[in-house]
Amino acid sequence: MRLTREGIVHATLIAPDLQLVVDAYSAQLSMREHARGTLGADDAALLDLGDLAGAAVAWLANPLGEPVLRVIEDPDAVISEPMHRHGWLSLEVLVGDIDTLAAGLRAPFTVLGAAANLELSDAIRAAQVLGPCGELLYLTQIKAPVPPFDLPMSDAVVASTFIGVMTTPDRQASQHAWSTLLGAKGWAFDTKITVLNRAYGKPLEGRYPVAVIPMPGQCMVEIDQVELPASTPARRAGQHSLCLRLPRVDDAELRGAGWQVTAVGGHRGLRGPAGEHVELLG
Repeated sequence: MRLTREGIVHATLIAPDLQLVVDAYSAQLSMREHARGTLGADDAALLDLGDLAGAAVAWLANPLGEPVLRVIEDPDAVISEPMHRHGWLSLEVLVGDIDTLAAGLRAPFTVLGAAANLELSDAIRAAQVLGPCGELLYLTQIKAPVPPFDLPMSDAVVASTFIGVMTTPDRQASQHAWSTLLGAKGWAFDTKITVLNRAYGKPLEGRYPVAVIPMPGQCMVEIDQVELPASTPARRAGQHSLCLRLPRVDDAELRGAGWQVTAVGGHRGLRGPAGEHVELLG
């Protein structure tokens, strides 16, 4: 699979029912099955999923023909809402017309809130959607430039993931780790996050400490600090990893910033201080 984009190359989901996910994304998000196969031993090791070597895998491509989503089948994976554990929270996916797209979604997708403009800017309009394997999608339309952020715009029904959103118990530690990886400090501020307030039963105006760090390819990572009880270590369905193409960073620097590093061939797998997994292309 030759992928050349910078920044976020693709995302990986774990699904108890692979075909259910493929059918849902194909029918409702204008994606198509690009390839089908099994998870190789090296890829399994890189993803910290060694026991899933040989598992069924499907690649889904966006309407531009770009394979942007890998789905790995694990019938034993537990479906649960990602708002209640630290690590990856959501894939923020660029879309062309969020109101039309969200209005047409149906089971196995669940729209958690109607499309609305973000507090950050009226040029950003999004809806939050739970997918068939418990993945949370921020389907986001960018209508105009939003300085100082370098954000993409698209007319495609669904383009690609351009922001990975995560939760952490410690914004400062996670921002340090990601700033080391991405070579940029980014921005830190407080903002309301409606989907989290609804999940936690808090007033909708409640605010959270957030950091946003840019990466190549008009992509970013968003870090949301939330307090959560300890979760069980059972493998969860939903978002597992983001694959990135970035300038080379020294492994010792990454470890010093809080990353766990696994090297397989010319690629590396990273586990962040909040439990988020990253695949780095060589």
